[in-house]
Amino acid sequence: MDRKELENKLNSDFKLGCSIKGYPIDDICLEEAYAGDIATSFIVNVLASWVKDMDCSAALDVLIDVLWETTEFQHRAAIFSINVFADEKTLHCQSIEHINAYKLETNAKV
Repeated sequence: MDRKELENKLNSDFKLGCSIKGYPIDDICLEEAYAGDIATSFIVNVLASWVKDMDCSAALDVLIDVLWETTEFQHRAAIFSINVFADEKTLHCQSIEHINAYKLETNAKV
């Protein structure tokens, strides 16, 4: 997956979907799951101030549900994990277990 294509999809459809559901995203950025390997999957870093009021599972449930509603399979397949930040310095939670469970569930239905 082309990094720019994934960034555009997340910054448009995913951000809009989160906003519509009442969970606005302040910022999104990508980094390679394996530094320097641009052919690999990506870690999605999400900055959202509303996560301060939620536990990790609830915040990830919201984000992953919207991700599945607003992106196609090829976009989701390019995502290794999601890191959720409550502010620019505070990692609220990571999704590697959650995203892998969704991938397994989705693949089982395809």
